[in-house]
Amino acid sequence: MTTTWHMTKKIKPQVLTEGRLQLHYAIQFIAATGTALAEALPDYSHTSLSWHPVLEVFVGAAIRAAQPFQVALDPVNLKLILLNQQSEAIVSLPLHGKTMVEGLSWLQQAVSQLGADASKIAFLDYPPDDFPDHPLAHGATFDASQPSALSELTDYYVNTYLLFQSIITANEDATAIRIWPHHFDMATLIMLPGTRNGSALTVGVGLSPGDANYNEPYWYVSPYPYPDTASLPVLDGHGFWHTQHWVGAVLPASQLTEFSSVEAQQQQVEAFLQSALALSISLLQPVSPAKV
Repeated sequence: MTTTWHMTKKIKPQVLTEGRLQLHYAIQFIAATGTALAEALPDYSHTSLSWHPVLEVFVGAAIRAAQPFQVALDPVNLKLILLNQQSEAIVSLPLHGKTMVEGLSWLQQAVSQLGADASKIAFLDYPPDDFPDHPLAHGATFDASQPSALSELTDYYVNTYLLFQSIITANEDATAIRIWPHHFDMATLIMLPGTRNGSALTVGVGLSPGDANYNEPYWYVSPYPYPDTASLPVLDGHGFWHTQHWVGAVLPASQLTEFSSVEAQQQQVEAFLQSALALSISLLQPVSPAKV
């Protein structure tokens, strides 16, 4: 189990896009299985993934079957794996050179052999223009020939999982750490007491591997309902406020200072997250009336 920070920025964050898209498409096999075969939950978390800190793989919901299993993805080797209840590999498929259709066919056959109704497994539909397009969606094959990029992206999830473990421990109303297949972000949601204009008060804390907002990994902390953007407070750790279409504190990977130690890099991200979380909570607190 990894318990120490992995140095990032060994590869320029902006050139990780292709690896990120390969992984984003690869996790759809996990989401498809959870959606089809796991017990449906009202928050849709049965469609999400978790990070397995011992195996260092993305893993889906536990599936009841004659032989219970979970679908996992080794992100560095781009390998699809079925795990038993002891987190041991039952069978695996290297995705390199395979299409999405071929991967789905293999998954359905493997799941069927474990006693589940694999015919239900189908890829999720997302809103138009809200999921990244890629040749994989049009019959291209997976490419695992750049393991350094896949390893670098994996390090962002490893590091963030460690930081988020501390956050959810300190905030009893924080949800479990989940990775959502739609946007591929690792996140927890902190529920605060009270409401504003009928909406629950929440702070989302997450890592995105990159998207249309920022073409690189970035950490975010987003208070909701969104606060007034006219006078947002200064953030620690070289973070800044994103205010277009959504409001949140952001720290892109390219903002990380060049460091000589992993400790210094970790401290910058921790400082950003702690500052952004505290400030986001304060922005949602009711303003006390001025004393006369």
